[in-house]
Amino acid sequence: MNIARTLPSLLVLGSIWGLSPSLAKLAMAAGVPGLGFGFWAALGSALLLALICLARRIPIPLEGVHLRYYAAAGLTGFALANLVAYTALPHIPAGFFALLMPLSPMLTVLGAALMGQERLNARSLGGTALGFAGVALAMAPGAALPDPSLIGWALFAALCPVCYAASNLIGAQWAPRGTQPLAAAAGTLVAAALFMAVLGLALGQFHVPGEAEPLGEALLPVQAAMTGVAYLVYFGLLVRAGSVITSQSGYVVTLMGVVWGAVIFGERMGPLTLPAAALVFAGLWLVTNRR
Repeated sequence: MNIARTLPSLLVLGSIWGLSPSLAKLAMAAGVPGLGFGFWAALGSALLLALICLARRIPIPLEGVHLRYYAAAGLTGFALANLVAYTALPHIPAGFFALLMPLSPMLTVLGAALMGQERLNARSLGGTALGFAGVALAMAPGAALPDPSLIGWALFAALCPVCYAASNLIGAQWAPRGTQPLAAAAGTLVAAALFMAVLGLALGQFHVPGEAEPLGEALLPVQAAMTGVAYLVYFGLLVRAGSVITSQSGYVVTLMGVVWGAVIFGERMGPLTLPAAALVFAGLWLVTNRR
């Protein structure tokens, strides 16, 4: 499929995922604990997708093999990823966090090679090296981090794309054949909401609506709706256009993450940010366009 025909969907998906870190920072600044914010986002989007499945008469399988997949994908791709993100975001710029996200497909390729799922070639290896070089440059003085003392938090934030890559590998290895994508997404989000509730209660970050400032409360349904729409668009792209074109949303995620960070928080990146982003984009292109 021509990428121009899918451009609107790619822009919607990338804009939502690029905006999410900034909304999380806003909500946390308004008194919503990070894990509580993630719980309501997961639960609200899970209910939205479940209702769509019901309307379309798409069953959500509950056999053991499906439950194992929901749990593994929900834990790695949502609960642990958001635990890392919401712990790191109060300390680092949202724009820098966005620069980390293209590492996910690169790490997925490396993991798939290590697991024997596919062969690692020079193009993929070179793309991954460029991506890591770009992130390293983004951490340098005069780039995306305003203070060198934040490198520890930046390295911790890099665990987020590691979690996403683990979720991708789990999807390739454990996803039951024949499961409708929307049903898989709904089941995964239900599992993610359960994990977020447990983590929130255990770490004292569960949120009861009404306890935060009005802005924080207003962002809860906004993020839930955005997450649900993003999953709808994502799986629609996978079905219509395939994984290669869908992966191009990574460019939009990074660009919009930087833009939203500048618009909402007044973040200003240093002169080295542009070459850092260029290296990341070059690496992403090499990894996701391997034909």
